[in-house]
Amino acid sequence: MRTVKSCVGTDWCRYGVQDSVGLAVALELRYRGLRSPHKLKSGVSGCARECAEARSKDFGIIATETGWNLYLGGNGGFTPRHAELIASDLDTTTLVRTIDRFLMFYVRTADRLQRTAPWIESLEGGIDHLRDVIMSDSLGICASLDEQMARHVAGYADEWAAVLDDPDKLERFTSFVNAPGVPDPTIEFVDHLGRRVPAGMKDGQPTDLAALGLGGVPITDGARIPMGAPA
Repeated sequence: MRTVKSCVGTDWCRYGVQDSVGLAVALELRYRGLRSPHKLKSGVSGCARECAEARSKDFGIIATETGWNLYLGGNGGFTPRHAELIASDLDTTTLVRTIDRFLMFYVRTADRLQRTAPWIESLEGGIDHLRDVIMSDSLGICASLDEQMARHVAGYADEWAAVLDDPDKLERFTSFVNAPGVPDPTIEFVDHLGRRVPAGMKDGQPTDLAALGLGGVPITDGARIPMGAPA
């Protein structure tokens, strides 16, 4: 599950009609760590102007005056696809329950490495069939989908934090098993426009506009964020 994108919503925008930031944070925390056939992207827009580009996501939400519109099955990439509207003016409880069922049905039935867009296209009946399954319980599995998502939410654990707290697991993160603490001599980092990057970066078009004589502040000027581990 990738970071859920949002606009500033009612917090900072005069056009916002719902708290898009709050919902985005809540959804990200709810679905973090979910094992799925492929990556999952989501976005929450606080009004119909769609600044968070929710319709280009696996599941996108656009706020209305009375609730939320839910769109499913969008993606970018080589074959961009707009997500399709599955329900309008949902209250937050119904919205989250519908997303829960959508995600668990996807996890249970999609092929490995299949994004939600081609998965929906592969379903007999497409988006209409999906709507019947997760909103009208046409297959009689919604209770099972709800239970599975509840188990995921209750059982989430930060795997990286667990590694940092476990000295035995932490010891595995070393370049050489027989020489812990010895850096890999084949890995070298260099400074590139104020960024610490691997040596041997591919050459490409320049990106420092000031150096090209196009005006502006040179990339290497101004405040700098310290790079690397503290000395």
